[in-house]
Amino acid sequence: MKLTTWLDGYVEANGIKLHYYRTGGDKPQVVLNHGIADDGLCWTHLVRELESDFDVIMLDARGHGLSESGRGDYLPESRATDVAEAVEKLGLEKPVIGGHSMGADTSIYLAGMYPDLPRAIFMEDPPVPMPGQPMFGGEMGKMNENGLKMMMRAMKLIKTMPRFIGKIVAKKLMPGYPDDEIDPWLDSKKRFSNDLIDTMRDADSNMIQPQFSVLKKITVPALLIMGDRDAGAIVSKAAAEKMHKSLPDLRVVHLTGASHDIRRTRFEGYVEALKNFLGEVYE
Repeated sequence: MKLTTWLDGYVEANGIKLHYYRTGGDKPQVVLNHGIADDGLCWTHLVRELESDFDVIMLDARGHGLSESGRGDYLPESRATDVAEAVEKLGLEKPVIGGHSMGADTSIYLAGMYPDLPRAIFMEDPPVPMPGQPMFGGEMGKMNENGLKMMMRAMKLIKTMPRFIGKIVAKKLMPGYPDDEIDPWLDSKKRFSNDLIDTMRDADSNMIQPQFSVLKKITVPALLIMGDRDAGAIVSKAAAEKMHKSLPDLRVVHLTGASHDIRRTRFEGYVEALKNFLGEVYE
């Protein structure tokens, strides 16, 4: 099912052929980076709320969607350079850059490594747990380091399922979500590279390296949207406070009851927070 009529294309960045979707128009620009095993179209439900006011660019990260494989390299520095070079090749002018989970991690590293490139960044539950904490809260957190790997095994299983069975599973995992959340999520599981899974299995999750030190290099305004650890989110109140000490120009929006997938579980609050932030930085 075709969900959109948005532009799509490819750009050569950092030695990788990256795929992107773009709403277009002479409008303020926003670049979105998805989480692990998702892809650009997983932002569809949100982008439909933004496209009348913003030119939104949805990248497929290396090893995801229609982009080329990372060939074993999914480190945050590589992902950040991918995005930085894509921004340059697409001729974007100081866009706001943000993302969810791994994509939020990418945005953090990009702003730290290329401080003059973004106008601002936003982070939806980035992988910044407190030292000594498991990555996720809730039930997944009880599995400690095995939680992320179990999630990736489940994603690989869904990848091999017939699509109609996968949709039944997706609706059970995400009850009440609209089809423009369910369908892109399911399609993304069919498209990510097997190399991504192999790297996750063999590299002890080196794709994500939460470092408060990187935050200290960021000089642009930033928005953190956080949920609740008890509901499965990553960022705790203590972590948010520590992030704020490293990044004084940080706005924090806490959406009570939200899981790691904040925009999917508290959509209205998420959209309000993001639109307010975008309106502020594009004044």
